[in-house]
Amino acid sequence: MNRLLVRVALLVLALAWPTFPQGTGEVEVRVTLGGVPVDAKVLVRQGEKVIEIAYNSVREPGRVRMTLPAGTYTLVVDRGAGFHRPAHIVQIEVQSGARRELEVALSQGFSPKAWGYYCADPHAHSNASEDGVTPPQELVAVLMAADLDLGFLTDHNNTHAHPVFAETAAGRGFPVVLGMEITAIRWHWNAFPLTNYTPDIPPMVMLGVAKPTPTFDHARKHGAKLIMANHPHSSYPYFDALGKPYFDPNFDLVEVMNGKFGEDDAKTLATLLQFWNEGKKYVAVATSDDHDWKEQTDIYGWPRTYVYVEGPLTPEAWLEALGKGRAFLTYGPLVNFTAQGGTARPGDTVAIAPGQTVTLEAELLLFPREAPRTLKSLQVIRNGQVVKEFTFTTETQASVQFVDKPERNSWYALRAFASDGEQAFTNPIWVEVR
Repeated sequence: MNRLLVRVALLVLALAWPTFPQGTGEVEVRVTLGGVPVDAKVLVRQGEKVIEIAYNSVREPGRVRMTLPAGTYTLVVDRGAGFHRPAHIVQIEVQSGARRELEVALSQGFSPKAWGYYCADPHAHSNASEDGVTPPQELVAVLMAADLDLGFLTDHNNTHAHPVFAETAAGRGFPVVLGMEITAIRWHWNAFPLTNYTPDIPPMVMLGVAKPTPTFDHARKHGAKLIMANHPHSSYPYFDALGKPYFDPNFDLVEVMNGKFGEDDAKTLATLLQFWNEGKKYVAVATSDDHDWKEQTDIYGWPRTYVYVEGPLTPEAWLEALGKGRAFLTYGPLVNFTAQGGTARPGDTVAIAPGQTVTLEAELLLFPREAPRTLKSLQVIRNGQVVKEFTFTTETQASVQFVDKPERNSWYALRAFASDGEQAFTNPIWVEVR
């Protein structure tokens, strides 16, 4: 009997005793840029399989810690998601019970601030969204690791994460815009800035059979400067209401790029070009709509929106410039689009007399991510039609010029493509022929 009790006691003790990972090692990657620790992302691969996606804690920029099974790995150490500098790639061996420390000094790369452009991802979720998992305080480090110039938080129909997100960002000196994804059953819109806000979505608007006018008006009354039609030809497609009596055109932005570019995004772009042909100056925007910081395909900061800001960067100045259309959106290529010797940019209007010409210029720049890539082509689009296409072979940066003589009021936009299929698109420069 005593032996039985001893065996039972040992079994209970064995079940209750804490277990520890067997055959694992610790890895710490210390990341600097210009000698200063910076927020970074480390993607861990074994062969083609992604084993881990890790970030530094928001409290310890530049120190990414991981526990990995013993083995050989490829680490992709990144700041900027491949927009401003190449990733640093290193092979490591992890030994059981051992600790490995790596020092990674990232290249300075290029900042579009040199052109006057500042970037953000205006559609991002925390775990305050019912389908989100990213802690709001760590979202700050994730957005900074993407090398964004300011951060957005737009959870579904609530502002619960706003205080901790804003407080954490302030502690890091990171400007942010607080907003909301106003979420009806049938349609979704982003509105910002909004704080301490509960949306007004009447039942018939919630069901998508009445104009969302009261919802828009309520958001603007509570501080929203801009309202965006989210994924309008994809999930919860607001543009299904086009031509219906319950379509309200009084929004400002159109989410043309939402996560990975697909057929729905192409359809949204086509609709937007038609709007522009009708003289409706909606502004094109690119966002990740990411909910999960450890997800492999939807990535915070990819794609993103760059906005030209005159003077110091503030959230208010960025939103004002975005509302004017001074923006380009991209998955990778950087595009500095100007006209008339740099006196006009996207969102601006150039006035010319009949028979005069308009001169368009662009600077293009592209960085590798994990593998080399080059610029492939640049399309000049006038009133929805490609009127000129420049092609490239081995270039990763280029400057082009195009002179045109429009016969009537027109708009011009640029669309750039990289060899890996990634693309960028500018908002238009408008031309009035007086």
